[in-house]
Amino acid sequence: MNGDKSKPVAGLGGGFKYCVLGRPMFDQAGNIAESVSFADLAAHVFFTETGVPIPDRNAKSPLLGVHQGQAVYLLFNGVRGDKRPNSGNVLTGKVLDELPPHDGPKVVYGEGCRLSPSRLRREGVVFKQVPYEIKVS
Repeated sequence: MNGDKSKPVAGLGGGFKYCVLGRPMFDQAGNIAESVSFADLAAHVFFTETGVPIPDRNAKSPLLGVHQGQAVYLLFNGVRGDKRPNSGNVLTGKVLDELPPHDGPKVVYGEGCRLSPSRLRREGVVFKQVPYEIKVS
């Protein structure tokens, strides 16, 4: 603390930023809100999984990006071209085979998984169920 008021004291830096918040991603029950787009959820999933921003927010691929050798995938909202509500969002053998390739560990977010734990281990896949295993904080 400077008791001599005749000498200037360096500031601490900082400031403020005005932000306009969008609609919430999750409803009160913890489900993904109907208005959430693939791009918004993908950015959130990639950041909460890796701690870094998504490499390409405008990409239209279930492969969100690779961070420290681990690929992050999201099966949501028809990203694979199937617009039916419950199609393409479940990890099956066919869906896994059609995902963009990555030679290393993978985290796949989707509505459900029909693969056995042994197949997931063999393929190097950790499955996380949407919305229950998406970090909200």
